[in-house]
Order: sequence, then structure tokens, then C-alpha cells
Amino acid sequence: LLVSSSKDSKVKIWDTVASSSGSSSCVGSTHINSSSPPIAMKCHESLCYMAAGSEVTAIDLRTMKKASVLALHNHRILSCEMLPSDWLICTGTENKALLWDIRKAQELQNTVREMQSNGPVTLLHLDRYKVVTGVPSDGLVHVWETQTGDLLNTLNCGEPSRSGVRSRVSAMAVDGCKIAMAGSSPEGSVLHYRDFLKSSTPVSLPGKEESRFWRPQNFDDNDDDSEDEDYY
Repeated sequence: LLVSSSKDSKVKIWDTVASSSGSSSCVGSTHINSSSPPIAMKCHESLCYMAAGSEVTAIDLRTMKKASVLALHNHRILSCEMLPSDWLICTGTENKALLWDIRKAQELQNTVREMQSNGPVTLLHLDRYKVVTGVPSDGLVHVWETQTGDLLNTLNCGEPSRSGVRSRVSAMAVDGCKIAMAGSSPEGSVLHYRDFLKSSTPVSLPGKEESRFWRPQNFDDNDDDSEDEDYY
């Protein structure tokens, strides 16, 4: 089966075998109540999650009826990432990213974490270890811990220019401990790629280390080279 969505908020199920035989391949359809086109869709088992407007709607593909609705009152969803296997959905809004437990979609207080932002969160990544948010206008990408919502790192898409003008970030891709960012600065287009796979830092227990996917950046011209730079 193939699930599709369109700008008019219609959801359809297609039989990919029937399409090759020349018969009608649409085996089910429904419509969600939204004046905005869908911006994200994710299927898991018999449920399809669709983000549009200020809601994330779960549709039961067996009946093509709504199973639940996660409503962000007075907050338009600008970006959305879903991890249904861990019951998590993250939504980017005008000034924050919100992490939700979709098992509590009918309850009012079902926000797991709130991650504040200085602008619209239009770039978003979610996995079971981290949430990565990006705001194009300030050129910054923030890394948060999924379990606690703590800010772990802030990455800059390009070093600050001599004129003090910030760079902008237009695209972001995350794969495990790897982050790629594309953007622009007064000096031109920039592409940053960071691999934190082998980065680590000692912890309080002797002989113990933990994976380190984060370390604050410092662009102070007075900083001298030190072994701390090996973390980048």
C-alpha cells in the first residue's frame, strides 16, 4: 500500500498491485479539517500522522477515520518531525519547538519538553537521543537532549563576518553524530559538515567516558590553540 497527501488535505491509500493491472488503485480516502496544506506525514503500523495548520492528526488506515488529534492552540506548525515508534512528535512553531507524547493526545497537558527559540523553527530533526532545531534568520542550529530538553550545543553556520552580520542557515541534515548545514554569509555561500562520532570528554568517574555530540563554539580571536579544539 502507498499513502499520499495533497495540498487540499486529502489522504488517499493506493494499492500498488492494482495500479499495474489497469484497474482503479485508490482503495480509501479521507480529509482532514485544515485550511493549510500538510507539511509532514509519517506512517507507523496502521496509523498515519499528518501535520497541517495547528494540528497533528492521526488517521487509522484500516477505517480511514481520525484516531486522535494533537492541537496546538494559537500556534501554527512550521515544521514537524515524528518518531511514532517512541511515541514522540516534535513541532516547530514561531518561537519554540515542542516535544509531545502522542499517547496522551487527548489530554491538555501532554507536552514533554519545550525548547525556546529566537525565531521561527523551520528546520527540525528528531531522534531518540536529540532534537536539532534551526532558525534561518540567526544562522544558528541548536542541539537539545530528547529525554531532558536541555540545551547541549549551539552551532553556527559560518563564523561571524567582520561587519558583524550574521550568517543564515537555509538547510540542515542530521545523520546520527553527523550534521551538515548549508547557508549564506556576507562572504558567500557556506556549507558546514561536522562529524562528532569520535568526540568524547572525561566524566567524573575515573576511567569512564561518554559520547560527546556537543561542545559550545567560541569565535573569540584571543583564544589560543588548545587540546579542547580536538572536540570540533
